[in-house]
Amino acid sequence: MNGLAIHRQFIARSVLLAVLATWLVLTGFAVVGALLNEIEDFGQGDYGIGHALLYLALQTPRRAYESFPMAAVIGCVLALGAHAARSELVALRAAGLSPWRIGSTALLAVGALIVPLMLATETLIPAAEQRAQALKLAAMKHEVTLAGGANVWAREAGEVFNAQGGERRVVDGRTVLVFNQVRVFAFDPQGRLVWIQQAEEADYDETRGWVLRDVKRTTFGARSVAVEAFGQQSWATALRPGAIEASLQHPDLLSTSAIGGRIEQLKRNGLDAGALLDAYWARWFFPLTTLALVFAAVPFAFGQQRSGGFGQRLFIGIVFALVARLVQPMLVNLAKAYQWPIPVAYALPVLALAALGAWWFRRR
Repeated sequence: MNGLAIHRQFIARSVLLAVLATWLVLTGFAVVGALLNEIEDFGQGDYGIGHALLYLALQTPRRAYESFPMAAVIGCVLALGAHAARSELVALRAAGLSPWRIGSTALLAVGALIVPLMLATETLIPAAEQRAQALKLAAMKHEVTLAGGANVWAREAGEVFNAQGGERRVVDGRTVLVFNQVRVFAFDPQGRLVWIQQAEEADYDETRGWVLRDVKRTTFGARSVAVEAFGQQSWATALRPGAIEASLQHPDLLSTSAIGGRIEQLKRNGLDAGALLDAYWARWFFPLTTLALVFAAVPFAFGQQRSGGFGQRLFIGIVFALVARLVQPMLVNLAKAYQWPIPVAYALPVLALAALGAWWFRRR
């Protein structure tokens, strides 16, 4: 292994350790703050300190995800700034390691943490968050249902689905979604009501599809109304419970694929998907925004940082992270208000930070 490779390993290791330490501290602060908020719910049902700690433990992956961009920026600035303060960056540059290589090494170190974090957003984080919500509701003696007993509405093509909540059941080893007090409204292309089906219960599984029980169907003709009753009836529709469940959950609790499926379902039916589009593109731009922040902040570790202390380096890292957290949401809100493409609102700060970082690196 040549000398430059060893030097880059040295930089990468210090950046990784600094980012991980900062990440741990910031996530810890977020969890402690959340614990203080949970105290207000103590005493409701069986909910107490034990349930709260388990609830927060399940939520920790999401809080770690949210705090990572700030931890990445602060950790990189602290690590490289400390090397600059000890004149180690000057020695590395004299040994042939250019500022571009030092910066790219820091980016690779951060990228090595982003990859498993993004995988966790598709698997671990949604599952843990949903489990946390179910645990808290159960401990507080609230009904654990898909909609908390509230009305569920969904639409697919000319059919509108309504139910008074629902729940998951395990039948013969299969997970079955069961909805209560179901009504299905069918409309023709001109918007006229064609029929209504009312059922005491509707269930769905992947093998059988939809089955309605204790059904009353009212069909409207041009000058007549016909009423039929069925003990059980299949319902052929493209509507899937996954779309219903997605509509009942905050986008942060869903995987990117689930959000994308919900967006497609809304678009097919001419419904507004603005909030979900925001969450969808925020998920895709998360790694790009984080890396752009690091890229723009790293040049501050060179030059003037030799005369700065820990407090100055920490301040610079915090300012960069806070600016991104403020500017990007503002642009997204403007995009929603003026109906601009949301991806553009997320891409502009990334491009601006990348250009700023490239300009600063050239000056170094």
